[in-house]
Amino acid sequence: MKSFSQILSIVLIFALSLGLSNIVSAQDDPRAEAVTLYNNAQELASDGQYLDAVEMYREAMEIAREHDLEDILELTEEQIPRVFQRRAANAYSEYQSSRTKDNANRALQYFKDQQEAGEEFGNQAVADQARGAIPQLYYIRSVHEFRDEDLEDAMASLATALELNPNYATAHYQKGIVFKKKYPEDIEGALVHYDRAIELAEQIGDNRTLNNARRGAAEELIFRAVTLADERRFSDAISLLNRVENYDSSSADAHYRLAEIYNERGNWGDALRHAQQALEFETGGVVDRAKIYFEKGTAYKGMGNKEQACEAFENANYGEFSEPAQHELQFELRCPGHSPTGR
Repeated sequence: MKSFSQILSIVLIFALSLGLSNIVSAQDDPRAEAVTLYNNAQELASDGQYLDAVEMYREAMEIAREHDLEDILELTEEQIPRVFQRRAANAYSEYQSSRTKDNANRALQYFKDQQEAGEEFGNQAVADQARGAIPQLYYIRSVHEFRDEDLEDAMASLATALELNPNYATAHYQKGIVFKKKYPEDIEGALVHYDRAIELAEQIGDNRTLNNARRGAAEELIFRAVTLADERRFSDAISLLNRVENYDSSSADAHYRLAEIYNERGNWGDALRHAQQALEFETGGVVDRAKIYFEKGTAYKGMGNKEQACEAFENANYGEFSEPAQHELQFELRCPGHSPTGR
């Protein structure tokens, strides 16, 4: 893009070559009047008065058209889309400085204006840049709407973003988040959006969205499974937990929940297998591992293996599991070194 000084120099060269240095009043010559309007528009644009600048460019353009001033007409038609481009870029910078919904909406509208100006004056680069930014701004707006719990508006904004760019992986991921909030019982509907986000993110190498979508799907399956288990719908809960592996093949939490359910059902062998798997995947410390050891101890206890059960409950004797582990060690199994006082 030419700088203001470069454009002004070009205009002055045009003026000098045509003898405009001898003009006394711009009103006496259409070319001089158009040049003056153009230069004034340049100053307004430099000062950030974008719409006033566009209005003045258009006045210069009308005079140029009326009097067949092709050189000035070309300059004005070149500048107007660029002014809208600068206006949109500044609006986005303002959004980045202060991430509010109002600033997001303003930036969105300004990029729409940029696209229209680019199309009007045949500047494909300006139009395409705006066309690429607009879906992202609809996504940004949906995030603000979701935070405000305007779920209908958030879904509408995401629908528009995906209509404009069906391959927008992050928007599919966000739609999964909004969908599960709006329809908490429809896990399959939410997974459709997570799955599409994963598919697209893999294609374009968007690792951030890929990991977020996989984690979101896994967490949602576990959350729903726990709810079902609380309702004693164990088979349905197990079915959901087994699907977690499709999204997170090393989920300690999924295996822990499976151990918990199988212990509840008295399937000691399956409970032990999943508890051991959970311990392999767990990356936390002794407090994080305590709950898993408690399930492991419960499985060994159910199998009649007191020695192994005592060892597992020893490892479960941390944090919030300390009291129930102590109960098992002292009163249920009477493990060595843990007999109740006075016994």
